[in-house]
Amino acid sequence: MADAIDTRIARAVRSGYKRVREKVPIETGNYPYVTARLKAKKALLIPDDMYTKMLQMEIPQIARVLGEGEYKQEMLHLGARLSGVDLIEAATAENLARVFSQIIGFSEGHLKFMISKYLGRWDVRNIKTILRGKLYGASTQEIVDDVIPAGSFSTEFLTELAAMETVDAIFHALEGTMFDAALKSTGKGPSELASLAEYEDALSREYYRLLLDAIPPLTFGSKLFRRFVQQEIDFLNLKTLLRLWAQKVKLDREVFLDGGLDLARDDLNAMLELEKPALINRLSEYSFYDEVAEDLKSFPEAGVSHLSRRLEKFHMVHAAENAHLYPLTIVPVLEYIVSKQREVQNIRIIARGKQSGLSTDVIKELLVI
Repeated sequence: MADAIDTRIARAVRSGYKRVREKVPIETGNYPYVTARLKAKKALLIPDDMYTKMLQMEIPQIARVLGEGEYKQEMLHLGARLSGVDLIEAATAENLARVFSQIIGFSEGHLKFMISKYLGRWDVRNIKTILRGKLYGASTQEIVDDVIPAGSFSTEFLTELAAMETVDAIFHALEGTMFDAALKSTGKGPSELASLAEYEDALSREYYRLLLDAIPPLTFGSKLFRRFVQQEIDFLNLKTLLRLWAQKVKLDREVFLDGGLDLARDDLNAMLELEKPALINRLSEYSFYDEVAEDLKSFPEAGVSHLSRRLEKFHMVHAAENAHLYPLTIVPVLEYIVSKQREVQNIRIIARGKQSGLSTDVIKELLVI
C-alpha cells in the first residue's frame, strides 16, 4: 500500500514539474559566473582609441604593445621562432583559441552547449582551410600555421588531419560529423569535388541548421541569441546576393542560407534577376536597409567591403545593447566573443596593412571600430 502511494506521489511530482517546465521554460547554465568572468575579460579588450595609436606605429612597436598586454603569453611563447607580422598573426590566433577554449571550459549545461555550437564556426573555418591546403598542394606545416583551434577540434586533431595524404582520408576521419553530412548532401564523394565551392556552401548551410537547432526559443535570452544568428544569416546572404549580382554570375547550385530573419532564399534568388533600381527598391523593404542605404548608392562600383564592415558594426552594436539590458543571458557571452574576434581581426588588418605599405587612411577604412 505504501509503495503504491509513493508511486502516485512520484508521478504527481513529475507531472507537476512538467507543467511548470512548459509554462516557465528554463535553460541550465551557470550564467552569473560566466557573465562575471567575461565582464572582467571585456575590460581587458583593446579600446578603440588604441587602434588609432597603432596606426601610427611600426610593426615592431605594435608587437611590443601586444607583448605588454593580454597577448604577452603568446608573444613570449612564439617569439623565439617568429617575428614581425608572422608573430603578430600567430600570437593573436593562439590567444583567440585559448580564450574561447576557456569560455567553453568554465560554462555549464545548455549554456555550454549553445556556446560550443556557436564556436563550431571555427571548426568549419579550419576544415575548409585544411581541405583547400590539400587541394592546392600546401605542406602540412603551412596548413597548420593557418588553422585557429578556437572551436571543439584540438590542435592535435587538426594537425593529424593536415598531415593526412588525401582528402578521402580526411573525410573518413570526419565520418558522422556535420562535415560528413554536408558532403553527403552534395551527392558526391570526396574525389568527385572538382572545387570546394559547392561543398563549402553545403557546409555553411549544415552549420547554421545545427546552430539554430541548438537554440530553441524557450527563454527570452535564447530568443535574443536566435535572432542574432538569424540576422547574421541575413547579412551573409545579403553580401552573397550583392557580389553575385555585381558579377552577373548564374550558378547551378544553391548559394544562399536558410533560416534568416528577413531574407527568404526564394526572394534572394529572385532579386538576382532585378535591375539596380528594382533591387534597391526591394531591399528598402527590409529592417536593415537604413544601415546600408548609402553604400547601395555607390554599389557596385565601390564593391561590398564597406557595406560588410557597416553590417558587422551594426550587428555588434545590437549585441552590446542587448547585453547591457539582459546581463544574465547568453547575450553578454555572445557580445564578448564577437568583440574578441573583432579585436584580433583589427590587429591583423593593421599589421598586414603596414607590411603591405598601405596608407593609414586605407587601413583605417578596413577596420571595424
